[in-house]
Amino acid sequence: MANTRPINSLDANNRPIYDSVDDLALQIVYNGSNPEYIGMARPGADVDAPVWKIQKLTYSSNNLIARQWPVNANGSASNDYEFVFSDYATLTYA
Repeated sequence: MANTRPINSLDANNRPIYDSVDDLALQIVYNGSNPEYIGMARPGADVDAPVWKIQKLTYSSNNLIARQWPVNANGSASNDYEFVFSDYATLTYA
């Protein structure tokens, strides 16, 4: 997938993936009171399916200081819908 994606991404079946929390399934893992991992996918997505966009958030004194994306099979940080959410803790982030 190209780095300059259109506004609506497409899944493997060429259906649009809407990039809005209102239109997507959402998974959040908290560390204390702060969200540490956020995953988004099409509604009804299985957390064990490779269809999730995941981000890792890093805080300092409860202030968000970094947002990182998982590294894909090509060795690049990716914000595409290609990861298994249940693997969030074992993925490498950059």
